[in-house]
Amino acid sequence: MSFFRRNRFSLTIIVLVLSALAFFSYNAGRPGASPGVGRYLVEIIAPAQKVVTAVGDFIENVWRRYFALVQAAKENEKLSSLVDQMRQEVATMEEMRLENERLRGLLGLEERTPEPMVAAQVVGGDPSGYFRTVLIDRGDVGGVAATMPVVNAAGVVGRVVWTGPNYAKVLLLTDHNSGVDVLVQRTRARGVVQGAGRDLLKLKYLLHSEEVRPGDKLITSGVEGVFPKGLLVGYVLSAKATDKGVFLDVEARPAVDFNRLEDVVVILAGRKLPE
Repeated sequence: MSFFRRNRFSLTIIVLVLSALAFFSYNAGRPGASPGVGRYLVEIIAPAQKVVTAVGDFIENVWRRYFALVQAAKENEKLSSLVDQMRQEVATMEEMRLENERLRGLLGLEERTPEPMVAAQVVGGDPSGYFRTVLIDRGDVGGVAATMPVVNAAGVVGRVVWTGPNYAKVLLLTDHNSGVDVLVQRTRARGVVQGAGRDLLKLKYLLHSEEVRPGDKLITSGVEGVFPKGLLVGYVLSAKATDKGVFLDVEARPAVDFNRLEDVVVILAGRKLPE
């Protein structure tokens, strides 16, 4: 009973509308039927019908807009997925382009160096952080052996200090235990480059009488028999005389960017490439 009391007005309107429809249907089939009562009913029911029609139109418009929004959301999701896919493809193509540039640099290095070489990739570093070393994916099977020089298109990377069947450890040029006999390219003055930590080198055993200035290139001398002559090692940063000793205090930076080291070449000194 409570339902009928709460909805009396709505139920009354519905009953009147249905009655009017029934009356019109009944009179439509009777010839000569009097329109008087129908006219009064129309006057009473018409406003309610207008409201019902307006509400129906409103609901239909809302539904159409909702459906359109749902379709637009689906299309937007598809477009977003397509954009993400295209971004990934662009990133992949850019990575391939950069890799090709690095490989072209390594190929140019092979043309300048008569010794046989084998390409490798850096796959790890020293987990302790105490030594400046990296692990490469070539070892005994690829013809790599201890003391062999490692380079890339920019210059000297370091030398092999340990090998396994398929991997090798490389001591980087910047490690304190590393040393390379070099020439100052401009003046031909000779010294030894030693690692001085991250991204820094020391040029030792250069006499006060030697001329060296910032920007001078340091190249391998080829004397110690490990590195071929003429490979770029680094650039002089500063040079100053000291009160103690007879040697200049010279700092340099490596030619290789060790923070972005990926592809390298091992020079197989005294060996032939495996068949």
